[in-house]
Amino acid sequence: MAGQHARVMRMLEYFASRPAGQEEPLWLPELWNECGYEDVLERKEGEIRVDPADFLQKHLRYLLELSLQHGPARETDLDKSMIYCALPRYSAAWDYDHSGGIQSGTFLRFMILLPLLKRMDVNILYLLPVTRPSDLNRKGDLGSPYAVYSLYELDPKLHDPLLDEMNGLTLDEELATLVEACHLLGMKVVFDFIPRVSARDNSFLAEHPEWFYWIDTRALEGFRPPEIEGLDFFTECTPDKLETVYASPETRRFLTFFRRPPHELNPDLWNELKERSRLTGEPLLRLAEAEMGVTTAPAHSDWINDVQPIWTDVAFFRLFEDPSPLVLPYLSEDQAPYALFDTIKCNLYPGSKPNESLWEMLTEAAAFQMRTYGIDGFRIDIGHTLPVPLLQDIFRTIRGHAPDAILISEDLFNRNHREAARTGYNVMLGSGWNVMSDIRIERLRDYVQELPELQLHVFACSETADTPRITSRGGKPLSRLMTVFNYFLPNGIPYLTTGMEVFEEQPLNCGLADNTDGADIPRAFFNTMKINWLSPATLLPLLEELGQIKRRYVSLLQPANFYMPDAQDQILIYSYYAGDELFCACFNLNPEEESILRTRRIGPGLSRTELLLESDAGELRTDGDGEEIYVMRPYQAALLMIRLVPKIREEGEESIEQFQEYRHEADRCLA
Repeated sequence: MAGQHARVMRMLEYFASRPAGQEEPLWLPELWNECGYEDVLERKEGEIRVDPADFLQKHLRYLLELSLQHGPARETDLDKSMIYCALPRYSAAWDYDHSGGIQSGTFLRFMILLPLLKRMDVNILYLLPVTRPSDLNRKGDLGSPYAVYSLYELDPKLHDPLLDEMNGLTLDEELATLVEACHLLGMKVVFDFIPRVSARDNSFLAEHPEWFYWIDTRALEGFRPPEIEGLDFFTECTPDKLETVYASPETRRFLTFFRRPPHELNPDLWNELKERSRLTGEPLLRLAEAEMGVTTAPAHSDWINDVQPIWTDVAFFRLFEDPSPLVLPYLSEDQAPYALFDTIKCNLYPGSKPNESLWEMLTEAAAFQMRTYGIDGFRIDIGHTLPVPLLQDIFRTIRGHAPDAILISEDLFNRNHREAARTGYNVMLGSGWNVMSDIRIERLRDYVQELPELQLHVFACSETADTPRITSRGGKPLSRLMTVFNYFLPNGIPYLTTGMEVFEEQPLNCGLADNTDGADIPRAFFNTMKINWLSPATLLPLLEELGQIKRRYVSLLQPANFYMPDAQDQILIYSYYAGDELFCACFNLNPEEESILRTRRIGPGLSRTELLLESDAGELRTDGDGEEIYVMRPYQAALLMIRLVPKIREEGEESIEQFQEYRHEADRCLA
């Protein structure tokens, strides 16, 4: 056990050695005080003021005590999992000194949140990018975490100044300590790995300009992908569309913007600029723009006629030296390398000459992160556009370090589950985020019915880091309802975006399912922001109850037992049935009116209803005819356990055996 907590113990010993009062006190949200720290200097409106070293010493001891209950992370059962998605610089951001500003979260301060995550039954922590971002072309005041300057360096803002005097401690070790603490609490840690794009200005440009696409700087203003007349909005670039795309005058004009890499255009000048950048610290990309008139091409969507704006801060890696043979007939012989709808999707349009040195770097970068930080897997950003051989190389390397690694596909559609599973993924983002952006009974029913047949697990979520918050769509009642809805879905892993537990309404990003009409609002991906940790209401009690229920009925809540009864008015129902137990999750999707649930209509011959959980207070009673009903409030969820009790059949009443036949027939129809 000693080796498993060596880093945490070293950090604990450091804080124990710090004299009291040596550092300025910190203000923290009282919600974070899971360790029960009592020597509070001051309390004020949901915050506590503490001595940092004393508090962190107590907190780290508490983590070690908790580890005795949870043990080190072992093989992950995805059927019993809960994912928490975090961006440490945002999740743990706070006005720690009450200066009126917001100080960045750090790896150390994010460790304070780990006991809260355990209360929520989290066993997979998914960290959004923590690598060093570029300072050029950045969005907002911080810049996107996806504008990666280097895959081998961490964001220096994630260093904690409280650790400045800890001898020999590197930023890599600060992150490795966070990972170790997660493992002690039975949590696996998954990183966002970014193999398809990099910041337009990055650490690779000097030695490998051929890894990127280049354009004339005069084309930068107003740069955007061509709009293709005759094709619909948001059209996938399938091979039958290629002729239309390349016949377009807009495409022909777009292709003229691209240039050869600068080391091919003028090798001597490029070498001079590299040396100048090394000596003066001037960004090499700025020198190339000023002296050579070229710059890396901003990235854009791979979907035709997508209204999404271009990504001005990132550039695509050029994974092949040549275009796909399918598009060669449409190109002139002197065409410079370019990025377009088809060349972006290297999974469908691979060239014949892999950019081998780039592939080797990407594979080694994944190995570096695995061995340096001790993590347990990756979400592969835009991974569905990678050539399959490259993806499989990366997966082999990852599994060489962790045979049971968690590998998450960003694919946005459940329909691609077979391909994702064949490629080697075991989890997929899937369609939930889209379905739950427009909550209607028919959409949810269609979505739920396809889940038992999926060949891998999907995120069960109503929001992600790329979508608006669910609370912004329907307030706390809808947020509570959808939390229950997502907790028991077959092949679904409940997924929380950081801040959802306190009903946060400000988004991290709105790239998908935007409900802001394009408003220029602060977004945590780009701007200095903090979560409303002082919220008087939280999801924590509800999440704790849900976790207890799931553990109690884990053997029943299996895809093989899944059954979907008919909806009743605006009440959507999904169930699990085995033996004499019928577990029913019921959801009144009407935001304004009560709805009546008649339990006998879920299946004939039912009796003995037990109310397991309510997201809001409903009423279980019998009506004037003696029939059991449950009155559900607007946007209310309820979990019921209905026991099937044999009894004498009255005229016109179906028996349990007939109900079982009815249920099996429904299963056959779904199959």
